[in-house]
Amino acid sequence: MPDSPLANIRRATESVLRELLRPGEQVALLDYPLYFNPGDALIYLGTLETLSRLDVPVSYTTDLHRYSPVRLAERHPRGPILLQGGGNFGDQYPRHQSFRERVLADFPDRRIIQLPQSTDMSVETAQGIRRRYVRHAALTVLLRDTRSMRFAEQNLSGVDVRLCPDLAFGYSPRRTATPTIDVIELKRVDRESIETTLFTPMAGVSVRRSDWRISRAERLVWNTLQGRRTKLVPLAIPMLADSPAYETAARMLVRSAHRMLEQGRIVVTDRLHAAVLAALIGRAVVARDNANRKLSAIIEDYLGDLGAVMAPDAEAAAAAIRRSLTPND
Repeated sequence: MPDSPLANIRRATESVLRELLRPGEQVALLDYPLYFNPGDALIYLGTLETLSRLDVPVSYTTDLHRYSPVRLAERHPRGPILLQGGGNFGDQYPRHQSFRERVLADFPDRRIIQLPQSTDMSVETAQGIRRRYVRHAALTVLLRDTRSMRFAEQNLSGVDVRLCPDLAFGYSPRRTATPTIDVIELKRVDRESIETTLFTPMAGVSVRRSDWRISRAERLVWNTLQGRRTKLVPLAIPMLADSPAYETAARMLVRSAHRMLEQGRIVVTDRLHAAVLAALIGRAVVARDNANRKLSAIIEDYLGDLGAVMAPDAEAAAAAIRRSLTPND
């Protein structure tokens, strides 16, 4: 019996990582996503699960705000340093790119692996990154789609760049509830959004629209776990750099996203990891691209194998929704 598409994606991911990491070898995992984005929390949890399946223990983790090279050297004196994957490789999110380059400068002789990213940068920016990256003695950069690989081949020559699927696919969702409405539309409201309407409205189709959100109670717990001081949490205890609260906070965000998406039979979205999580919990996915076209890149490579459909415009998205809602004859 052939393996499932998800099993194939995970096998491809683990094959790449086995070439770079040894079972039992401790690693540090840096750049925990200390901000409200369930998609990046999903990548973090998928990374932890994938490393666990490979028997690679994480001895130390931190976010870019709490990063200390001295503490990292004390807690993780040898072994690879992993940098969180995602969609911030380039010039659109300079804090994260600057952080990666700081770690490279702080540990010029340690093995460092930049986990799967999409490229999102100008050619000029890529030339600067290339000059800094090629100076490092043992850096490997993983990219999560072939479109990014083509860009890297042209603009990051001399850097050890390899193709590896997004680590969010390593996450294993728990039980999923029965859907209660036809369509969940989860639309970006940030600078990566390029669409005013994801699909043309249709009569007789129930829809719930939103972007990522959590309840006030969940936000209070999340702020407390993150060590954030707010009016409601004025005495929050700063979280230690290697605190298990990182994983707890990430799981809370992903559970909240899971509850939102599972309400619909179909998820329509321009957020990559809403599409990934919806596919993982067995929902039909209709995707619209974002500003840097990362959804279409990953759907073309492997997310489409899980049934996600790319729609070029609002009418095509509506047609895909109608097909999905119509029972097969």
